[in-house]
Amino acid sequence: MKYFGTDGIRGIPNEKLTIDLVTKLSSALKVLGNKDIVLATDTRLSKDMLSSAITAGSLASGLNVHFVGVIPTPALIYYSYIHKFTGVMITASHNPYTDNGIKVLKNGFKLSEEDELAVENLIDNPEEKDNQIGKYLIEENAKEEYLSFIKKHIIKSNKKIVIDCANGATFETAPEIFKNITNDLIVLANTPDGYNINNKCGSTHLEMLKETVVNEKADLGFAFDGDGDRVLAVDSNGNTVDGDMLIYILARYLNKNNKLNDNKVVLSMMSNLGLIKSLNDYGINVIETPVGDKYIVRALFDNHLSVGGENSGHIIVPDVLHTGDGVLNAVLIMKVLAETNTNLSDYLNEVKMYADKMVNIKVKDKSKVLNNKSLFNRIEEIKKELNNDCKIIVRASGTEDLIRVSVMAKDNDLVNKYSNELVNIVNNI
Repeated sequence: MKYFGTDGIRGIPNEKLTIDLVTKLSSALKVLGNKDIVLATDTRLSKDMLSSAITAGSLASGLNVHFVGVIPTPALIYYSYIHKFTGVMITASHNPYTDNGIKVLKNGFKLSEEDELAVENLIDNPEEKDNQIGKYLIEENAKEEYLSFIKKHIIKSNKKIVIDCANGATFETAPEIFKNITNDLIVLANTPDGYNINNKCGSTHLEMLKETVVNEKADLGFAFDGDGDRVLAVDSNGNTVDGDMLIYILARYLNKNNKLNDNKVVLSMMSNLGLIKSLNDYGINVIETPVGDKYIVRALFDNHLSVGGENSGHIIVPDVLHTGDGVLNAVLIMKVLAETNTNLSDYLNEVKMYADKMVNIKVKDKSKVLNNKSLFNRIEEIKKELNNDCKIIVRASGTEDLIRVSVMAKDNDLVNKYSNELVNIVNNI
């Protein structure tokens, strides 16, 4: 694709994300065959500039814009799905405020490759404008409709909970929801200023959450990312409970209640071997996919399965909602803990995780590394040395100029040894 990447169009505003490009994109949305667009943003500084460009281009092409302001991506997706609107979310998810992006949805679902190509073709070959001008509407019900949907899954808890809103799109909705779960709630990073989204907070920076949970003697904590489609947790001791572990908890619960379709879950190839073995011990099999939520979604829906996701905290429970929703999944975890009278640490103690390390390496040419035969020959040799009781993955970031080197084995010494070797090889390439 020329403009669309793995998750919409990403870039630095005024560099890649120019007003010209964004306006042409919004004009091209008419090719999706829908007269109505629902538009939302996260909290980063460039949201107003980009939402204005989306609005102008759409209205000038005769499309109606329903503006909902700052809400999480899953809330925008839910509204787009319920009302069968084209959805546009302005966000760069877990990236810093200097980045931004545009996610486009068709009736609540990501665009197909054919739709993306059609939009790109119209961006590059714009049609002449006619006299039709769309309407601009402030959509006040979107947030309330989403909150009402989430609240259906709430069970009250007596646990002391900390939530970290990443100074992002969940800064209003997450506290509103969790106030209905517990009377003992501490809220962090819910004062966005345009610059502080994901800055030393949220699911990519758990330090503040861990410190608060331990110091305040809380039972657990949840951290969301900038646009609210991911969640990670920490237990009462400050231990990280990643997305894979949260899927493990949901899968165990569904399995016990005979609601885990085909006794399978979907995880990415980055999932921990120790966790996979623990799931297998309970008769739960794992389908592993390439990294990327589109692969998770495809495997879930093609196989009609109940839960899947990635260790980054992007988790999908299709019977509840067809997209990843950090706040919703935190609510579902609280429901499991309440019904089973358990704590997060109970599940951590069940699983013997393998040591794991991922290193991001800044590169100029990702393809040069991925096409290097000697690198991948060495990876095969390492796997033989470890009797295949390991995972070694070298892959390119879909959104940044990075090569990610991931090594997983039974102990840290092995992981560090082989990780350092492979990182050196990549740097030399």
